[in-house]
Amino acid sequence: MWSHRIKDIKLPSWLRESSRLRTALVLATGLLVTNLLLYSLLIAPARGRLSDGETKYAELKKRRTEALLFQKQKQELAGFMAGMPAQKDMPLIVKELVQTARKLNLSVAAINYDIPKRGGEELAMLTFTFPAEGRYSDVKRFIYEVETSDRLVGIQDVNLDSDKGRVKLQMKLLMYIKGQ
Repeated sequence: MWSHRIKDIKLPSWLRESSRLRTALVLATGLLVTNLLLYSLLIAPARGRLSDGETKYAELKKRRTEALLFQKQKQELAGFMAGMPAQKDMPLIVKELVQTARKLNLSVAAINYDIPKRGGEELAMLTFTFPAEGRYSDVKRFIYEVETSDRLVGIQDVNLDSDKGRVKLQMKLLMYIKGQ
């Protein structure tokens, strides 16, 4: 039935007369069909896999960046911990603060501190009071020296009083120390 109808199809005269042209047209049609099949079977699915691969690559790149940042921060923290004073260094630190105050013509009263009992490499927060007395400009300079010191000493509280032209400083300092 179909073969009957196919034979009834009239070809244009230029196509009927040239067998080479018919062969070229059939070959071009075959290549077009082959191209469409290759595209639908190979290239289109590969595009989806490529998109998935790019997403996975971006995620892996992000995770690698985070891992590198973590390693860098871990090294910096190790360096920070290495520079942390130990309990045994506490008298030296207090001595440095007293010497700094005395260089600035401040008189220093008794300094009270208690070293918490900790074991191992655990950090402990240590607070201590630092009473001093002197001229206002000297007290101000001492506070500046403590703030800009290479030691990691924080100022938690500052109280100033005046008595007969002299300024009394009561400063509460804090610092972190290693257990051993």
